[in-house]
Amino acid sequence: MNNQDNNTSEQSLRDQLKPFIKAWPWIILSVLFCIVASQLYLRYATKKYQATASIIIKDTQMGGGLSETGVLGDMGLFGSNFNSVENEIEILKSKRLLSNVIDQFNLTTTYSRKGNVKESDVYNNRFLDVNILKKDSLIQFTKPITFYVKEVSDSLFGLRLNSDSKWLTKEYGEIINIDDLSLIFSPLSFHVSQDDAKELSDLKIVINPKELVVQSYHSRLNVNTSGKRGSVVNLSITDVVGERAEDVLNQLIEEYNKDAINDKNIVAHNTAEFIEERLNDITKDLDSVETGIESFKTNKGLTDIGVETSLDLQKVNEIESELLKVETQLSIGRSLKEFMITDIEKSVTTSGLGINDPSLIGLINNYNEVLTTYQRVGQTSTSESPVMVKLSTELSSLKRGIFNSLDAYINGLKVEQNNLLRKSNQINANISQVPNNEKTSRSVERNREVVEAIYLLLREKQETTAISLAVTAPKAKIVDSGYAPDTPVSPKPKIILLAALVLGVLIPLGLVYLKQIFYNKIESRKDLERNLPQVSILGEVPKLESDAKDRIIPNDRSVLAESFRIIRTNLQYKLGALNHDDTKVVLVTSTVKGEGKTTTAFNLASTFAYSGKKVLLIGGDIRNPQLHRFFDAILKRKKGVTEYLVNSDLKLEDLVVPVDDNSNLYMLLSGSIPPNPAELWMQNRTQDMIDEAKGMFDLVIIDSAPTIVVTDTFLINKFADVTVYVTRANYTDRGLLEFISDTIEDGKLTNVAAVINSVKLTNFGYGNKYGYSYSADKKTFMEKLKAKLSF
Repeated sequence: MNNQDNNTSEQSLRDQLKPFIKAWPWIILSVLFCIVASQLYLRYATKKYQATASIIIKDTQMGGGLSETGVLGDMGLFGSNFNSVENEIEILKSKRLLSNVIDQFNLTTTYSRKGNVKESDVYNNRFLDVNILKKDSLIQFTKPITFYVKEVSDSLFGLRLNSDSKWLTKEYGEIINIDDLSLIFSPLSFHVSQDDAKELSDLKIVINPKELVVQSYHSRLNVNTSGKRGSVVNLSITDVVGERAEDVLNQLIEEYNKDAINDKNIVAHNTAEFIEERLNDITKDLDSVETGIESFKTNKGLTDIGVETSLDLQKVNEIESELLKVETQLSIGRSLKEFMITDIEKSVTTSGLGINDPSLIGLINNYNEVLTTYQRVGQTSTSESPVMVKLSTELSSLKRGIFNSLDAYINGLKVEQNNLLRKSNQINANISQVPNNEKTSRSVERNREVVEAIYLLLREKQETTAISLAVTAPKAKIVDSGYAPDTPVSPKPKIILLAALVLGVLIPLGLVYLKQIFYNKIESRKDLERNLPQVSILGEVPKLESDAKDRIIPNDRSVLAESFRIIRTNLQYKLGALNHDDTKVVLVTSTVKGEGKTTTAFNLASTFAYSGKKVLLIGGDIRNPQLHRFFDAILKRKKGVTEYLVNSDLKLEDLVVPVDDNSNLYMLLSGSIPPNPAELWMQNRTQDMIDEAKGMFDLVIIDSAPTIVVTDTFLINKFADVTVYVTRANYTDRGLLEFISDTIEDGKLTNVAAVINSVKLTNFGYGNKYGYSYSADKKTFMEKLKAKLSF
């Protein structure tokens, strides 16, 4: 039992796969077509090349700048998510830098040359260059401007505004107005020989809106880091011209370095201005102090300090030395605070002016860096943008921090100063005999030293700032310059060919699958075996060619004749299994019109007649008679079944018609179409007709009406020994098989056997390889092709 189930399962799987296997010729054709199409696509598709470059974002503290925004990230002032490299990536991807690159190479103007199939971009190998005059460079236009040029001579060129207009001869250097733009055409050194020039077509020039060009390059530019913590940045861009992609990347890096150097120089210039202002003030203070000392000593007649106070004074000198340092720091701190208050409109501070507090120095540097970022972003963004608001908040926070740190720093210096003064006062109390004039002289001298120390420090920082301005290094170090390999990144031949192969296989298989889902027609005997297991199948009738005859003739060796011989043999076995020896009655019917029941009935009757049996074929479809079409149209008016059922005086022998080319075949035509066919079949004359036919013939075949349309067939089915049910491949819906099954189960039709009409030879039987004809085999397509090639 298990083996039987396994065989059934295996058979079912084989049946499911059979339509896909039978589609192998279409699969081969589809694959070949897709491969040819892919080759044509690869041949004429626009190739895209990818240029790549890599740089290292350097620390500007090592490169000569005064500050670097990376310090802010290290100190956590922007939060834990701050990443200076990510900020630099955003700058590299900015449309502002791309706009500078596009201006540098005039990328808004594209040149192309038309080939046999498509246009190809021309980047360097052209004979002229087109530039927009500066006065028109800011003109906004939304649609591309297109025109054509051709080479005429070294000083002349041809111009036409559209493909249909006439050529105009123009001189190089001449200003030409096209669509409100003033253009100047400049010759380039690219020239070809006369033979090659004949093969080159005219140049098509398109001037595109700058905004669209920037957007195009921005969408194709890719900038990312090689690692989460690394400072190496990789840049890539795709273009139809590899050399142009290389130039764009290299120029983008150069524009980035220029932008970074400008930012650094802004800080250095502001610092230099601050130092210059303080130097002017300190110089005036120093002159005033020195003048005061000279005047004091002249008026008091002071020369040298007494030896008697040398020991105490030595201690005082040590304290005063420390006090001098503290006061110097205190003066610088106050000056810096005064600058932050009075000159805050410049919004720039300085760092490293002798202040010994590392945290204060760090805050000042951070403030400079955030301010530089704020000013640079403000060039392209409004003050209400999220980035500007964030930077403004950070500047306010840093400014408050600097003031708080300065206050704490000054207060600390004051405490230290007070401590030193207290110690100095204690020592001075021991040397009270020192003249008051000497004390005053020391105080004035100390002020002079403080001012002089500040002056020297500012001079040193002035030189440092000047050096920084002179030797500012680029921010990005180039690891690899822009390079575009000769191999395009799109389209990829291997992927295209693989896709063509897969598509070539999937298209026919998909069509077969869709047909399996949506095609609701029977195709072979297997459809009947699956849906009507209780019905035996007599055979299959092949699908005929359009010019083939649909009736069997004497000594016929066609596929049609062989198929009906097999049906006749199977029907004889079914008739022989009956329990009576009387003349057998075969009823031929179908579900709907057009399934071929009349043709089946006629050829079946002819086949039995050719075997020696005397056969009567009755036209039982009195609603839509069709038997007369096999003969002359005059037979359509001959009396038949209807007249017999209506007129009890008629005899069957008076109505039957012999068939000329088959001496054993007779027909009882349908006769006139009655108004009440069903009532006629219900009369007792129907039984008389069948009995009389049995007495005269060896076999009676009735061509009945379709079962789903009328009830006639069910009324006369009781007279039939076997009901031959005709279905038609690629015509009968599978849903109608359920109607046939229900009809048989309800007992309306008895002893039913099926015939499948119009079956393709490839769907015959079980093996799909064998035909019924023993006549000469038809030549295959390959045999015909070989025969033609042999000539």
